[in-house]
Amino acid sequence: MDENAENALAGARCTAPVFQKIVACFVNHVFSFGPIYSFGIFLPLIKGDLGIPLPEVSAISSTMNTAQFAGSLLAGLVIPQRVGHVKVAFFGALAVLIGLSVLSVVHNVYHAYPAVLLAGLGLGASNLAGLVALNATVPAVKRATYVGFATCGTSVGTILLPQFYSLVSEALGWRWAMRINAGASCMFLAIAAPFFHVPEVCTAAPAAPLPPTSEASAREKKCCVQLRDPRFICWWLNMFVCFFGYFSTAVLLADFAQKELHLSSALSATCYSLIGVSALVTRLSLGLLTHLFGGPRRLFFASQFLVGLFACFLPFCWNAESLLIWSIVYGSSIGPVIALVSIVLSQLFGTKDLALYHGVSRTGVGVGNLVGVPVIGMLAESHGYSIALVLGGVLVSFSTVFLVILEIIHRRKRRLEVQESVC
Repeated sequence: MDENAENALAGARCTAPVFQKIVACFVNHVFSFGPIYSFGIFLPLIKGDLGIPLPEVSAISSTMNTAQFAGSLLAGLVIPQRVGHVKVAFFGALAVLIGLSVLSVVHNVYHAYPAVLLAGLGLGASNLAGLVALNATVPAVKRATYVGFATCGTSVGTILLPQFYSLVSEALGWRWAMRINAGASCMFLAIAAPFFHVPEVCTAAPAAPLPPTSEASAREKKCCVQLRDPRFICWWLNMFVCFFGYFSTAVLLADFAQKELHLSSALSATCYSLIGVSALVTRLSLGLLTHLFGGPRRLFFASQFLVGLFACFLPFCWNAESLLIWSIVYGSSIGPVIALVSIVLSQLFGTKDLALYHGVSRTGVGVGNLVGVPVIGMLAESHGYSIALVLGGVLVSFSTVFLVILEIIHRRKRRLEVQESVC
């Protein structure tokens, strides 16, 4: 389906449900990505309470992040099989409640891993269900603006949650703060879930229904074609290399600020909040920025490159003021990256199988994060924060090489399609 036809189909949909999905997706992002970006606040407290070294406590964070993207893959596989966006989002909320609640009572690091694994699966599944439902319901011409508004929830979560959980941790301890985190996340994710219903008109079902065995076989073939598409291979490699170092900045920020710069935990929380505020501004302007940069793929490339570049500057902050300024600049660059992933995938591969594409795409994010954060954490402990953080930033910027290759392949593919249509 071309873009004009997709816009016409989306234009025929009711605007009220679209607005409701935007609000519900906003809330979903507050309590799915928000806890991920604010989890660094808990790490020094968990590290001290359990008496574990930095690489092991970093592995707790990376396990949850990886599980989040594995949950996205599971959601991408089951949503097209008519399980539905609503059910996936709701059961994801329950998994978050159980996982974070169990984490709040562990006294051994090895018991923490299965807890954050379950919580991460729920966060990822719930988030993907909401984001795909929104992309499937809005016209392509407005997609950047609407998705930008919805993903502002990530920024709001990053602004508010670190401050809130830092205060609760100081007053009640990190365990009660984690229990409150579990209850609040589950409640709001479950409240948002019913609004992720996608009408049948959005699914673009084939004219002649296929038998169940034929449908399953067709989907398996489609998945194999997706994995063999050179454009998608480049995209997946970009995700893997980028997120090998992407989350290490957020994970190590609080520990770096407290150990290297001797700053308070409250100021560390303020840095996370400033990153969230700056990211919120760029996400609110996502439609305008996409237009100014000439399309979502160009803006995504520029944002990802700048995220890596500014991450390299973090070890060179020397006091509270320089760290706060860095947080503002870094947050401005980080804003469009996550928000644009679904939009770029929609532009390259369409929205019909976006859940599957997005789910498989996030496996690259998960694998990169699973390996990258502990490795960079070990490097920080053995060789210092400067080498570790610069390496993470270099990997984020270097991964844009795969985006350049993707763009070359995509343009060549488009030219061939135009030539074939003329013939």
